[in-house]
Amino acid sequence: MSSALAAAGETAGERVALVNGVPQATVSVFDRGLQYGDGLFETLRCEQGRVRWFDRHLARLSAGCARLGLPVPDGPLLRREAESVLEGCPRALVKLVLTRGVARARGYRPTGDERATRILTRHPWPAATGQEFRLGLSAVPLARNPLLAGLKHLNRLEQVLAQRAAASAGVDEVLMCGGDGEVVSGSMSNLFLVQGGTLLTPPLLQCGVAGILRSLVLELAPQLGFAVRVTPLSAQQLAEAPALFVTNVRLGVQAVHWYEGRRLELDARGARLQELIDHAER
Repeated sequence: MSSALAAAGETAGERVALVNGVPQATVSVFDRGLQYGDGLFETLRCEQGRVRWFDRHLARLSAGCARLGLPVPDGPLLRREAESVLEGCPRALVKLVLTRGVARARGYRPTGDERATRILTRHPWPAATGQEFRLGLSAVPLARNPLLAGLKHLNRLEQVLAQRAAASAGVDEVLMCGGDGEVVSGSMSNLFLVQGGTLLTPPLLQCGVAGILRSLVLELAPQLGFAVRVTPLSAQQLAEAPALFVTNVRLGVQAVHWYEGRRLELDARGARLQELIDHAER
């Protein structure tokens, strides 16, 4: 690791940070990402010095930029910067934050001449707990807004509230419902219900994040004989579900052992699906 990166890592504890390609762990207090949550982020799974499924992350980030009116970042530059912070760390999570940049004037309305801020931070891979995965149902609703649906935008207060309650309840993750009461996703994951030979997952047209692992499951599950349906799911369906799993880039395909205090079945095809995903490079 370069001496500059090492210094930035020392500043942030075990984490390493780059801001616009410069090793540092600070941004302007006038940055619109801080002032208004005006930006996007990606959580990158990195192994053996490489970012997994980078093209999928870049595609989602680019779609978010188009929707928010942000400049699309240079893909090769982002990849190089992400991999530069991995030096000496065989497995880690790298968080990429892209904001509109330092505000040129007070108020919500951008002036249009801001310069985007890109932030990359490296985080140690979480230690395995070896415990059964417990899932609950959150009382915190997700706001419906089709203009933001699917994106990983910086406004995450709903998830913060949900995870605070999850910690108090002693569960690993919680499912969240939209304003209509239908289950949308986990606070940090996407949801799949196993129903015989069919996988059911909620649509994300009004709210929720279109996860990278979710897209891989949708593409690869048919290879295992699954029919995949994107369809609304009610809390009652979840209460009666024989088997569930949740997905994100850190958890992979995570089987749910307990849902709302009820033990679930474990479907062996989840592990086989994870094997397929492990070999997917795009």
